[in-house]
Amino acid sequence: MNSSIAEINNTDSAGKLIIGIDGGGTKSHLGLFDLRGKCVGISVRGPLNHENMEGSFEELEKVLAGYIMEALDNAGANVGDIHYGVFGLAGVDTRRQHKIISGMLREIGLNQFTLCNDAYLGVAAGCPEGIGICAINGTGSTMAAVDHSGVHLQIGGVGHISNDCGGSAWYGRQVLGAIYGELFKSEQTTLLSRMVFDKLGISDKKDYIESITNWIEDDEVIVNYLNPLAFEAAGMGDTVATNILKKSAKHYAGGITHLVNELDFPEDKAIYVTLAGSVFVKEKIRILPDLIEDLVQNRLGNRDLRFLRLDTVPVAGAVFWAFQNIGIRINMESIVAALTEHFK
Repeated sequence: MNSSIAEINNTDSAGKLIIGIDGGGTKSHLGLFDLRGKCVGISVRGPLNHENMEGSFEELEKVLAGYIMEALDNAGANVGDIHYGVFGLAGVDTRRQHKIISGMLREIGLNQFTLCNDAYLGVAAGCPEGIGICAINGTGSTMAAVDHSGVHLQIGGVGHISNDCGGSAWYGRQVLGAIYGELFKSEQTTLLSRMVFDKLGISDKKDYIESITNWIEDDEVIVNYLNPLAFEAAGMGDTVATNILKKSAKHYAGGITHLVNELDFPEDKAIYVTLAGSVFVKEKIRILPDLIEDLVQNRLGNRDLRFLRLDTVPVAGAVFWAFQNIGIRINMESIVAALTEHFK
């Protein structure tokens, strides 16, 4: 028996698989494992968020089916070999979305599965015993929690409706707004203007609108690309950039505080908060996480808060959760080791 397995309830495990997918707004990961804990297939693809697809749900169904079938083919398996699956997809924010995408998975031939927003995978992957809160700051912004009673709750993730102040495109838009404010609205000066002027190769504000609109051929790509400037300028003490991060910190702190107050997080237990997504994980300037932690701690008083940065691929949470849901206890470290080797 693989030493990573503490208990296997199904002794006839050969040929049976679990599948985990982390479907983000930019990149997606898939992992296939047999019931003895061996990784038998991995795959990296583009986005699996219907909200970012021209064909919406119809396009997602084709892409998702192709993704799963290709991975199974490469492993010499078929959909009938899947014993259980966990699918954490960006864009699963409402009951209607959950119902539609669940129908897609059944059409593919999957019968036993958990479908959720991808933020929940960060709880499973980053919080001890899969209990706690995950705040996502990547392509988009979402917060999700699983409490001690097993109750799930999501905050944000529906863009303007939830006034999400996070996600790479949001920071990029704030950068552009701050520059326009300085140049054409007599607002506060900011280092961001010089930074973007240098990238555009211009020195006169009269050239700005022409240059920036010509540069933005694909709005989402270029706006996302600008997001690191907010952190760089804040690190240099720029007040405008720092205020952008303070606004974002207030957004995340409010959601995290609400989740703690709304759910079953007993006073005598530590509350684990995992920070995940490219902005939280890759950004070297740590101003934003520090601001969030201070705000949440101030709001929750003497609660024992443990902030963690997710240092593994979130699909590990999907795989771990799938094993858990079929009664197989498996060491998370072994899952992480198997997946991280391929998803560097």
